[in-house]
Amino acid sequence: MYDPKFRMALLISIIVFVFVAFNVVTEYILGDTGLTIAQYMAGVTEVGASIIGGFIFVTICTKFITFEKFKKTGFEATFKDETGTGFNFPVSLSKFLPDIIAPPTWRDISDVEAELMGFLNGYRDWPFDISGENSKTLYQHAMEQWAAMQQLPNATPLHGIAALAQDLGKVYAYNEKRKQFPFLEFWRRDKVSYSRRCLEHGGLSAFILSTIPSFMRMDERTRRAVLIAVRSRDNPSQIPANCDPLAIDIYESLHKAAQVALEAEGNMDNDINPTETEITDLKEEITAYFQSTLRGMELNPVGQSEKSDGIYVGNGICIVRMSRFVRAFASVMTPKTRTKFNLWTFDGRQHPSWKYFITALQSAGFLTERFEDVDAKDGMFNLRINNLVYQNCIIIQVEASVYTDLRAALDTLPKWNGLIEVEQSKEFLMAEVRRKASEVDQMLERLRQEI
Repeated sequence: MYDPKFRMALLISIIVFVFVAFNVVTEYILGDTGLTIAQYMAGVTEVGASIIGGFIFVTICTKFITFEKFKKTGFEATFKDETGTGFNFPVSLSKFLPDIIAPPTWRDISDVEAELMGFLNGYRDWPFDISGENSKTLYQHAMEQWAAMQQLPNATPLHGIAALAQDLGKVYAYNEKRKQFPFLEFWRRDKVSYSRRCLEHGGLSAFILSTIPSFMRMDERTRRAVLIAVRSRDNPSQIPANCDPLAIDIYESLHKAAQVALEAEGNMDNDINPTETEITDLKEEITAYFQSTLRGMELNPVGQSEKSDGIYVGNGICIVRMSRFVRAFASVMTPKTRTKFNLWTFDGRQHPSWKYFITALQSAGFLTERFEDVDAKDGMFNLRINNLVYQNCIIIQVEASVYTDLRAALDTLPKWNGLIEVEQSKEFLMAEVRRKASEVDQMLERLRQEI
């Protein structure tokens, strides 16, 4: 009875009563025409009855009548997601949507984007982070991510849908506690605080997105791609290996848009300055995904081309292009590591993260740094393989005693019978000649001493 709707109805009723009373006094009592007692009493009775009747009607509507149970969406169930978060009530759209949805019509956007904006518009005061580290509201954050997504060259309405929906789980994960005041203090705003009902995650956001009516009307392929991207935004290991490439594209675009938003705010540091803990995390992830990633790369000696990631030359020796190696590992790394080492976009050129990958491979003992009596430069070689030039290659030695299955898989590839030459710069070649000449001089000097 003392909620804001009731207080507003009470305020409007008082204003109407005062206005009518003022009108009666000025027009009928103090006016020029005058008024008989009988007419005055009839008018007062009629106006008073109307006011009281209207006030009672508003009171009944705000207190006793609710249309909550009549809001059907066609999706009524009890739900528990893969993380164990349970919904202990029949799930329906009315549990999440505000009473009034105002989808925008000011831009040529898809129906789903418009409904999501209307949904989020009902949560303009809903916090994005209840820990206090980020003072933005959920609506502000979602719209910033959506605006950043529009700046990406490959952005489509599906990317915009994912950008708006990726944090919808906070609508349920955060529990609102509202302290209300009595109707005699209708001018005071409710005191609102928030607590964590459960842990927010992508599965919860994807589920809420799936209840949006216009989203349910989309075809199954696009729905599945968007839901996979939203569900796995922070946990890429849950992305199915055989999923639609569109899901991978949307997943990566979500994080690229997040970087664009941070850069727009001036909070993005483009320099890679990882801490020791972050470097350790990188090494652990490289070690964890070494076998699966190397197995999935194109290393077949037959049909070598510019599209090949590298080549397997036998005896456990793999020659891999560094740019392809880093790109392959980035796709399975955690979003936190990819963001820190700027592994969301690649242009084929030397990347600042390469030196950290080289260090990790060296410490793990995967890297071969001498090939055909030539030392690697910064852990890499420039090689000519038949008529192809592989710039910035690394040579990985896969020991059969350590990685038995991986070595067995590599040994099933056809034998390599071509030519591999190490290309060197003029300065490096001159230094190598001097070194060799110095070794010859030392050998001759020892022979003279022995004679």
